[in-house]
Amino acid sequence: MKLFESRIGPSVFKSYYKHAESVFETVKNMNTCVKAACNEEDIVEHIKATSESELKADKIKSEIRDVLRGSVRLAVDKPVFLDMVSRQDRIADYAENVTEILSFRKLYENKDAQVLVLSLADAVTSTVDEYRKTVGRFEYLLESAFANKEKDIMHKHIGKVNDLEHEADLAEAKAAAFVFTNGDDQPLAAAHMYRLIQRLDDVANAAETAANSLLPIISK
Repeated sequence: MKLFESRIGPSVFKSYYKHAESVFETVKNMNTCVKAACNEEDIVEHIKATSESELKADKIKSEIRDVLRGSVRLAVDKPVFLDMVSRQDRIADYAENVTEILSFRKLYENKDAQVLVLSLADAVTSTVDEYRKTVGRFEYLLESAFANKEKDIMHKHIGKVNDLEHEADLAEAKAAAFVFTNGDDQPLAAAHMYRLIQRLDDVANAAETAANSLLPIISK
């Protein structure tokens, strides 16, 4: 029997990765919603799609918690594993909040600002995608009994998440600076866009935090 199967239980890990996939689906739907808003298209269906994928992630999270109430054994402490799931779920929560902000009113009508927001949304999505890939490698780490080779691969993935999050930070700073500098003619709309920019950055930050939470496990 594989170590992975005997110590953590395949159904629990599959649910964990399934949850990561639903979280990324939520972020992709969020990104589509941002693009539609910047193109002045109807965003109702995109908001709905984002909420539905976030709800799907919530249900998987609840299923994981229910399983862990039983006697399943884990390769890591249960509280640590639950914290990993919670940090991962926060990414989807923030992504849904992005679309809620978009529902409040139309975006600041400045094409240059909107282009910067689109760039930020893409950077955020890339960060979460790399996080999803990082979680995908977790199974191999467990099955290898924490072999150094697999640890190195995980470290590279986590490092890339951090690098991509830094790129998202740069995109956030550029977008925020532009809105502050040029938004005097539409102050309410500019404030709304700034709030959107902040929340988009929160999505990337949450992905980085979730990835970094795996570091203590890799180092065991």
